[in-house]
Amino acid sequence: MKGTDSTIYRKRIQPLPGDGSVPFLSGWRWIHTPGHTPGHVSLFRDHDRVLIAGDAFTTVKQESALAVLDQEKEVHGPPAYFTTDWTAAKESVRRLEALHPSVVITGHGLPLRGEKLAGELGRLAHDFDHLAVPPEGRYVPEHPQL
Repeated sequence: MKGTDSTIYRKRIQPLPGDGSVPFLSGWRWIHTPGHTPGHVSLFRDHDRVLIAGDAFTTVKQESALAVLDQEKEVHGPPAYFTTDWTAAKESVRRLEALHPSVVITGHGLPLRGEKLAGELGRLAHDFDHLAVPPEGRYVPEHPQL
């Protein structure tokens, strides 16, 4: 097994361009959305306002086994069990909400669009601390120094 400093990784994994463009995906741009992880990014296509949010927020309550099985579409914060910086996560959700996405695809849950997306994402951005941040946990209230 090769280590992470192997040339095989350097050939396939490259840093994203500083201008926000996404190589090989014309019309898409990347947005730094830390919080769930320090290097987390989301992808956005301006012409139709499609957002690939990754784990910046989800469309299922990932901490609930019943919700995961049911897959009812509803906006929630990033997965609480591994979100390392809640302050950054809140700012990332606000940044994404300001894009007014028409449809979102997240790392957990089903795609969501329209008024339900706009209303629920707006509520999450406005009341993130109450709706998303758990009352206690490994990374509450401090985030790790990486």
